[in-house]
Amino acid sequence: MFVLYHDFSTASAIHVHNLANALSRYGHRCSVAIRLNKPSVEQYMDDAALYSIYDFSEILNDGIVFSGKRRIDIIHAWTPRELVRIFCLKLQEKYPGSRIVVHLEDNEEIVVETYAGTPYEELLSLPDADIQSKIPDVLSYPGKYEEFLTAADGVTVITKELLDFVPAEKKWHLLWPVIDLKRFNPRIDGRAVRKDLGISSDEFVLCYIGSVHAVNGPEVRSLYEAVALSNNRGAKTTLLRTGRDTVDFLGKYDSELKKNVLELGFVDMNKVPGLMAAADLLVQPGCADRFNRYRLPSKIPEFLASGKPVAAPAANIGLILDNESQAIILQRGDSDEIADLICSIRNNRPLQKRLAKGGRAFAKKNFSRKKIVGELVLFYRGLSRES
Repeated sequence: MFVLYHDFSTASAIHVHNLANALSRYGHRCSVAIRLNKPSVEQYMDDAALYSIYDFSEILNDGIVFSGKRRIDIIHAWTPRELVRIFCLKLQEKYPGSRIVVHLEDNEEIVVETYAGTPYEELLSLPDADIQSKIPDVLSYPGKYEEFLTAADGVTVITKELLDFVPAEKKWHLLWPVIDLKRFNPRIDGRAVRKDLGISSDEFVLCYIGSVHAVNGPEVRSLYEAVALSNNRGAKTTLLRTGRDTVDFLGKYDSELKKNVLELGFVDMNKVPGLMAAADLLVQPGCADRFNRYRLPSKIPEFLASGKPVAAPAANIGLILDNESQAIILQRGDSDEIADLICSIRNNRPLQKRLAKGGRAFAKKNFSRKKIVGELVLFYRGLSRES
């Protein structure tokens, strides 16, 4: 059972959906637990859920049955956020013998620190009541999430850098996302999408999929600024942007920076592959800071699988990708560097083709269903065999 901190509208849910479906296809019985809004899974209608879906209350009140047995072998907490932690502990009480695995995909401490506007070490010293008043339970609680990791039977991490937060002797597994390589592939023709959006053939198009929040706001702003700089230099450029904004990341320059941006808001996930196919370059902005060092932005694997040229920061997966062969690795990830890249790559067809081919090959090798499921099942079984 995978336990999500939100409904199916988040980037984390994409990972869980694909992984649960992949496990199900190989004969494992899976379910996903969310707090509320089970119908939100309908956005995956082109890839129907092969797993059971429950909300927290119905599991705790009524229980579940797998194959005629009231048993859960593995509870996979996605991630150590407070509402997930509390639910998983209750679930383990209800199903004795189940193993808890905690998945890490972010530097939880900087996420909490940024939200609270208070240094993490200072938050650690606060009484529980003060923490609860400052931080919603959809985020990790200082002190509590560390206890959860210590008590867990195992940990999965999306980058090895996240082992900085894992107890030294804890069993761990590197878990990259499963990508549907048919859904994201180079054969998708984005010309119809460009036509529908009124984008001319001479425009160089970028696409950014994802919401903006307090932590990533500055780096997404740099993408808007890069597009403005490119146009000022005579390189006609348009940014396709999806997702919600939870902060004002453009400020007083809002209207100026949006001149060459098509903001589409939250879109059905079935439309995402077509939007990526409409782009000439897929950019993940940012630098190797305390946030980016530890995460693997969910867009990058999909970018690579799409067979389009990709640019990524010199952090996390960017340290593994071959520069100018599988992706362009951004050293600063700021607006000037991105604008320079736009102006240099737009007419460099050999480089575009090399990046597209190399990125797709990397995705096929590293994000395939068979590889990821096989390795994860071995990890699960190792935990289940322990006394």
